[in-house]
Amino acid sequence: MEYPGSGAGPHAAAVYVVNDKDTVESVSQRYGVPVQTIIDRNKLQKPYKLKPGQNLELPGARFVADSVPGAATPASASTPGPVKREDLSPPPAQGDPPRSAAPTGQPTPLSPAAESVTVAATPPPRFVWPVDGKVVSNYGTAGGQKNDGIDIQATKGEPVKASDSGKVVYAGNEVRGMGNLVLVSHSGGYITAYANNEALLVKKGDSVKKGQSIAKADSKLHFEVRRNNKTIDPLTVLPKQ
Repeated sequence: MEYPGSGAGPHAAAVYVVNDKDTVESVSQRYGVPVQTIIDRNKLQKPYKLKPGQNLELPGARFVADSVPGAATPASASTPGPVKREDLSPPPAQGDPPRSAAPTGQPTPLSPAAESVTVAATPPPRFVWPVDGKVVSNYGTAGGQKNDGIDIQATKGEPVKASDSGKVVYAGNEVRGMGNLVLVSHSGGYITAYANNEALLVKKGDSVKKGQSIAKADSKLHFEVRRNNKTIDPLTVLPKQ
């Protein structure tokens, strides 16, 4: 949902991007805008069927999902989708009393420089843990040493699982300091690396599924996540332990 900025004109309206299975009635209930208002404002023609990706202007929209049986609020939504963003209004001028936050679920003013904003619900973590163990070394630089991934405590010989479905692009021990290494390429430009294994169970070119055993661990697994050739902190794409 896009809400008009605080500098928008008097006739500005929130803009909603239609999702699959949305109807004029369900949008009306969710945002408190009369059905006829939605029809008139958007010049909809009978039978008023909505298409995914279609933009709807919703004059006077307000988030009222709690009143719709089975509807998910932004805090509890389990799938991505357009939701209302809780933005703070511009800071008060010196001497002005502080502004209080708007009630949860109600639109709040955007900064004057912004006309609108679209925010999607945070998607669930994409990857699964390759082994179940304590992180003994975090991503980043500490003590002058750079770590491009995380090190996870493991039990010698336990299965190392593919964090997501993909294709093995490397499996071997030619990379110095990485021991038996497996690299798996995933959709979206992601590559995961599993290093210092006791033994490998896959070879280059193999297709693997999320959770499939691809190696046998040694006492510690080095795990990296890269996207578009840049390392990222694996803890940002893994479920919380």
